[in-house]
Amino acid sequence: MFKTNTVRLASLVLTLFIMSHSFAADLLEVPVGISPVMSSAAMFIAKEKGYFREEGLDVIINPFKASGAKMVPFLATGQLFVGGGNINAGMYNAIAQDIPIRIVSDKGTVSPGHGYLALIVRKDHVDSGRYKSFKDLKGMTMAVTAKGVSQEIVTELYLKSVGLTLKDIKLRKLGYSDMNIALANKSIDATVQIEPFVAAAVKNDFAVRVAGDDEVYPNQQSAAIFYSPIFMNKYPKQAQGFMNAYVRALRDYNDAFEKGIRKEDIINILTKNTKIKDAGIYQLVVPVGLSPNGLVNVQSLKNDAAWYLQRGYLKKPANMDAIVDLSYAKKAAKKLGPYR
Repeated sequence: MFKTNTVRLASLVLTLFIMSHSFAADLLEVPVGISPVMSSAAMFIAKEKGYFREEGLDVIINPFKASGAKMVPFLATGQLFVGGGNINAGMYNAIAQDIPIRIVSDKGTVSPGHGYLALIVRKDHVDSGRYKSFKDLKGMTMAVTAKGVSQEIVTELYLKSVGLTLKDIKLRKLGYSDMNIALANKSIDATVQIEPFVAAAVKNDFAVRVAGDDEVYPNQQSAAIFYSPIFMNKYPKQAQGFMNAYVRALRDYNDAFEKGIRKEDIINILTKNTKIKDAGIYQLVVPVGLSPNGLVNVQSLKNDAAWYLQRGYLKKPANMDAIVDLSYAKKAAKKLGPYR
């Protein structure tokens, strides 16, 4: 009897092992490039909650320290199927060279009340009186993740509001996590930083949040989700499945940070997947503006593309109507039904 039960148990374990490995083999591996910041929340939620796997996808997240500009060559070659980051001129130039990367969904809009990108200044400058208002940014060293990104546009707007230009400051290129290190060791003076690093800088008492980007550029489409042409053309069903999972996770994010529903669960996912491990910091952040339907502000994209062209970052005007493809997000939202 004992031997019979042992054999049955071994057979059951073997069957489950084979079934699990067979299921895993059926999953399409999807390499994704993303920065480990709060605006990437929906990507982490969809992976941790199994939404991607339910769509037949094994999503492999590759962290990028800097902006979406660094992801462009990997998206072009299909080394990344999906990317998420700052809107940048480099991507538009790649598209102009017949590399049909597409903007397919939201990854961060600075809508009113969602100044998750904010101007922060070293606390010692505020305490000493070196910094009192935007005009005191003159002569300071600031940072952006790359040249020709949405973050540079809003930096100029802070300066322009008091009659200054980008020529009145010195710009360095740093990843978001490196910006906080540079502020703490006093190698930069101020920067436009992203959550949760804004809250962390304030809590750790080496910087002061002086303004949210929604105050100088409300509704800027700061970041987006990009699809590689290889993902769209070779795996159209899976590309839609990815978006179904992503929009589902966007709604979980909005439930948590806009309505307080299961917020601690989402914060746990964020502390697991970002460099900020203090859950208390996520209680202090200004929430990211993320559309529960995955839509983007196309007019903002057009405005910013015109800025890139004017500054010489673009070789020719970007055809935004061709670059933005919201069909995946719209189908996902339709499948999920109205968000309430």
